[in-house]
Amino acid sequence: MNILEKERIVKKNILDIFKENFGITHTDDEILDIEPGIEFSVNYIRYYESILDIFLIEDRELKSIKGTVKDTIKKVTELWSVVPNSSATWEWQMQ
Repeated sequence: MNILEKERIVKKNILDIFKENFGITHTDDEILDIEPGIEFSVNYIRYYESILDIFLIEDRELKSIKGTVKDTIKKVTELWSVVPNSSATWEWQMQ
């Protein structure tokens, strides 16, 4: 999987996680500039923990993925290691 495909998958899933955690109706472009830790004091840790769980990223990386949603997408794309047999599942979910 190339880096653009990986980033597209990360972006889609993080936007979905954000919407589920905060129940807002902002557009995707508006969400990208939101910093959950500042704008949503309630549930923001659960949001980041969900990201760690879904992308199998170690808990010690929690501080490095915080920031705006677009910063989180970039960092998760770097940290997410796709294991050989997992990419097919992601591709099926995205179609």
